[in-house]
Amino acid sequence: MAERQREVDELRQELARLDAQLLAALDKRAWTARQLREARRDQGPAVPLTDHAAIRALVARSNGDMPPDAVRSIFREIFAACLSLELPVRVAYVGPDGAAGHAAARGRFGVTSSLWGADTAAAALDEVTRKRAEFAVVPFETTAEGPVQGSILALMASDLRVVEVLDATFDLHLMNRTGNPDDVEKVYATAADHALCQRFFAEQSPSPSVLDAKTPLLACQLAVEENGAAALAGEGFGAQFGLEIARRNVLDAGGERVRYAVVGTRPSGRTGDDATSLVFSVHEAPGSLLDVLRVFAERGISLSNIQSHPVEGQAWQYLFYVDLVGHLTDRPLVTALEEMKRITRFFKVLGSYPAP
Repeated sequence: MAERQREVDELRQELARLDAQLLAALDKRAWTARQLREARRDQGPAVPLTDHAAIRALVARSNGDMPPDAVRSIFREIFAACLSLELPVRVAYVGPDGAAGHAAARGRFGVTSSLWGADTAAAALDEVTRKRAEFAVVPFETTAEGPVQGSILALMASDLRVVEVLDATFDLHLMNRTGNPDDVEKVYATAADHALCQRFFAEQSPSPSVLDAKTPLLACQLAVEENGAAALAGEGFGAQFGLEIARRNVLDAGGERVRYAVVGTRPSGRTGDDATSLVFSVHEAPGSLLDVLRVFAERGISLSNIQSHPVEGQAWQYLFYVDLVGHLTDRPLVTALEEMKRITRFFKVLGSYPAP
């Protein structure tokens, strides 16, 4: 028994030694990020385009002792924390404090970045246009509804470009100070979040009272301050206030995959593994859509996604949203887009970015 305990103690000591090494490496990475900030002081703000590929490469190099999802999550946090040191910018996002849009912006630009919430995608983009923010993070596509029309229309009315696309999962958890669901007597939640979890609350016995909170962040603060209180919130924001998960994933429809677009003033450069998003409408003539698709087919350009949506206020008119493989500066795409201008009724490139 004593020998087994000695082995446990030695392994604990090894973990502590490795933790010290990790901390030293993180401090060195943070120092390097600050040096990079100084080196690029005279350059305009631009997100590093190789981060996604770098994280994928790190996951691939892992020997498997650490689960791939954990490796991916850890390095995303590290990259975001260091990006806030390298690129101290103001970022507008869509939605209330502590909601999904806030989480997406914080996950990319770091918890210490200056983040500001806007009511709509148009308002977030306007912050960038007016130079009150360097970037905007707006919902771009969901698994349930496809392209987010409010964001697409705002981008169509803007000269800004999509420079990066972020994959995220929208989850809500019941969180309180103890992590024990039996301690929950009341729950603070926004009206929108409560509506997404009605079946969950109906199935609880006894059912806790649900009190309105203006934002998920405020719900977390109230849950910390009051005995018997819990909050509906994302894990990262709840943990920020010291809350524990009492019930995980309480959304009635389950977690939804969402893609967010990072939007800036300057187009992104090529990485060699890029995608391009654009929108267009066709003339009212037989074969008009086929003519557009032929433009891409003849040049060997692959379409990864194409969807149509009615044009608001125009009966029987449709807007086509397309994702292409490649960067807008690739030779085949350059000639294809020139032809698109000639044969379409309306045409606009939303941006090129590293392939998700």
